[in-house]
Amino acid sequence: MKNMIALLAVALMMAACERGMNDDEGMGTRLRFVPTTADLTRGEVNIGDYFSKLNVMLFNANGEKVWDKVRTQTVADADFGTINVALEPATYTVVAVGHSSAVSASIKSTEMVQFTARDGKKNTDTFCYYGDVTVTEDGGYHEMRMNRVTAMLRFILTDEEVPAGFDGIQIDYTGGSANFNPATGDGCTKSSQSEFRSESSEYQCYTFPYMSNEGLLKVTLSALDAEKNVLAEKTITDVPVTRNRITTYTGPLFSDGQGQVKQTAFGVTINGDWAGEDHYIF
Repeated sequence: MKNMIALLAVALMMAACERGMNDDEGMGTRLRFVPTTADLTRGEVNIGDYFSKLNVMLFNANGEKVWDKVRTQTVADADFGTINVALEPATYTVVAVGHSSAVSASIKSTEMVQFTARDGKKNTDTFCYYGDVTVTEDGGYHEMRMNRVTAMLRFILTDEEVPAGFDGIQIDYTGGSANFNPATGDGCTKSSQSEFRSESSEYQCYTFPYMSNEGLLKVTLSALDAEKNVLAEKTITDVPVTRNRITTYTGPLFSDGQGQVKQTAFGVTINGDWAGEDHYIF
């Protein structure tokens, strides 16, 4: 019997720890998170088209966390993007992060959000809300518009043939950040990032421009086989990235060997919800 009681207690503790966004009682304050790029004139917005996970933390007037753990919601949850919480009347700072990483964003403070995924897909397209909300005794409804804080890098290979055994591209880049400051949207830790992408027609990765809205990266593309042997490699320097813009490089990887290649810009086109897209030939 004692063992059964102990097991029941552990199960209840685990259920409490895994509790998602919504409090079981005191459903007085309703927070809805919507990407700024979403067209609200069309009615209900499916934020799952933008990201698959939402992490939220509130801070009090002293900058202290209101909850012990970040509140998490996934695209599989009912009413994804809307949370109901029981809060004492006061003004709170809200930090919300929408992304598609395998792990939750670690919201350390109002000035630091970290990602610690170890699966090679640390950074995904990421949106953030940072701002104050005043809760009254009546609770109320509050809509939070989330801004994209990432820049996208996209590589399109023009090789007509690829070597036998080609499995994918390893993208190694420096000059950006894997973490960001939610108050400013800027990357806050200059880092080296490395991500593998399986064979495809194009290859994408994301970064937070370091300490700015824009920055320059050094990128190395390595074509690998299934055993991670390098089949071809190319390094591109001074790669420009800008928050909420796509930087696209187009060119061959296998046909002209290894080494650095001078960049040539050939125009800008508008691309969907992003602010724009910058094209380069490598």
